[in-house]
Amino acid sequence: MSRWLPWLIAVVAGGGAAILASRYMAARIASAESTLASRYALRPVIVASRPVPAGQILQIEDLALRRVPAQFAPADVRGAEGSGEIIGRTAMHALAPGDPVLPSTLQSNERPSLASLVRGDRRAITLAVDEINGFAGLLSPGDHVDLVYVADIADASARGVTVRPLLEAVTVIATGRSTRRVRTTDVEGVARDIDVDYATVALDVAPVDAQRLVLAQRTGEVTVLLRGTEPAGAASLRVIDTSALVGARPLARRVRHDVVQLIIGGAAAQPMQSVVASLPADIP
Repeated sequence: MSRWLPWLIAVVAGGGAAILASRYMAARIASAESTLASRYALRPVIVASRPVPAGQILQIEDLALRRVPAQFAPADVRGAEGSGEIIGRTAMHALAPGDPVLPSTLQSNERPSLASLVRGDRRAITLAVDEINGFAGLLSPGDHVDLVYVADIADASARGVTVRPLLEAVTVIATGRSTRRVRTTDVEGVARDIDVDYATVALDVAPVDAQRLVLAQRTGEVTVLLRGTEPAGAASLRVIDTSALVGARPLARRVRHDVVQLIIGGAAAQPMQSVVASLPADIP
């Protein structure tokens, strides 16, 4: 028995060492896995599900959830709970499939207040625009327009209606639609009120020009003329009246050939002389 005792002790010691080494390695592996798991933890983020060009409004079909390492995800990336911040907004940059969709890369839905678009030395005034006196629904912020004034026909002079330039190169800063109630008469002669939709434009003008525009709307009709993309190169407007439509010219001086007899003389010593003359047409 004593002969096998050293071998038994060696086997027990070796087995214990193997167990301790195994446990040590398992602990090291677990620690390494924990470190890797914490460093490369996956989190769901919103990414583009298909190519999205710049300027496109994002819809639910353009988005998908993907799990990416948290360490490499941008700070403002959003998960499923942030979809409300993304859907309906416009992409400022093109997105490839799999690119994270970040709120900072999308245009804000908040519209600036109208007052923030007007400098302290300027004024904004709203003008009604319809199919008769302007580009209803076709004007956009940033467009430049000219305004011409036509006085009330009842107050027109004997020469007819006169069109006068009112304002030139005015900037449109906002557009919209409104409704007003108008009294009309139906085919049976019954008067009733109806709601009429019309377009509106907000114009950036000087204070005195705002007053002129208010006065023009009260005393006549204002018509909008859209300028091109280079407003500085547009020709200036001038005052015209109805004579510009028919090309009226001054009447030519015509000669009337009515015969008038002039009697010269009459004295007894001289015989009378008779002269025939022609009269101009403008002498009655």
